Amino acid sequence: MLERLVGIGAAATASRRIRIAAQLVLAGGLIFVALRLRSIWHDSRLDLDRIDWPLLAVAAALTAGSTAGTGFVWLAILRWLRVDVRSWHVGIFLQAQLGKYIPGSIWQYAGRVTLARAYGLPWRAVAVSLPIELAASALAGAAGSLLLLGGWGAAGALLVLLALSSVGVPPVEPRARRFLRRAVRGRDLDGAVAAGARAVGPYAAILAVYGFGFWLTAKALFDVPATDVPRYVGAFVAAWLAGLVAIYAPGGIGVREAVLVAALRGKLGSPDALVVAAASRVLLTFVDVAAAGAGFALTRRARRRDAAPAGTLAKPKVRSPH
Repeated sequence: MLERLVGIGAAATASRRIRIAAQLVLAGGLIFVALRLRSIWHDSRLDLDRIDWPLLAVAAALTAGSTAGTGFVWLAILRWLRVDVRSWHVGIFLQAQLGKYIPGSIWQYAGRVTLARAYGLPWRAVAVSLPIELAASALAGAAGSLLLLGGWGAAGALLVLLALSSVGVPPVEPRARRFLRRAVRGRDLDGAVAAGARAVGPYAAILAVYGFGFWLTAKALFDVPATDVPRYVGAFVAAWLAGLVAIYAPGGIGVREAVLVAALRGKLGSPDALVVAAASRVLLTFVDVAAAGAGFALTRRARRRDAAPAGTLAKPKVRSPH
């Protein structure tokens, strides 16, 4: 069932008319953003000579760690689905992430299924892991977005996460259970649901680190106060969640920035908020490209190691008596 849905989604996004319409909408949005950036650049307080570059480097490191962490949570979901995975399989996730920059949103998932199959992982289990990942990360994002409400929002987010972790495996309505059982094709349905419940907490922690990196980016540019950390984390998570559901916005581009400006203009003003959102986008894109390169190196190294004949070891060097 899931593989059929992946195929249908890929076919739909490959439709010529849909691709042209999506590209036109995307191009219009990018032109608007570019013109808007140009018009407000002079209104921004950004001083290029006062940018804290070491702080930006720390933000990039946190973002890179969060990206890798997301991949390892995916591997954990596969383990909970009783799939034998190795740590280097995270390279599959890192490479496929570049697919999110293609209009259609399906490509990062279709690419992951394709790469996983090429590296010997059971593609049906990988297909099952994708909606689990999507649902768990969306729940974590919904909880993290409550930080926008301040102290009460933080308390609410904590309560939501505690409730999700304490419930364990939620009951599944009979008709939904029949549908899910067909989807997992004989796999343990309760195990699949439990995998989703377990993944919410790790995804929430990863999104919080992403959000903290976003605050560091803002601080490097405008020296924002530490008391605003929860609001910046909540703004980032809300923007990430909005970008997740924006199907034809590659990587949520334009959508995330609009949410960030709306959430932070009261703190920074629209010009500075847009500069921070644009800087965050550049940072995230750079990290995604670098992570994809690292993922390619990991999988290539693993393939070479597996392809080497068993028992072939480097010959010991023998010193010459002279």
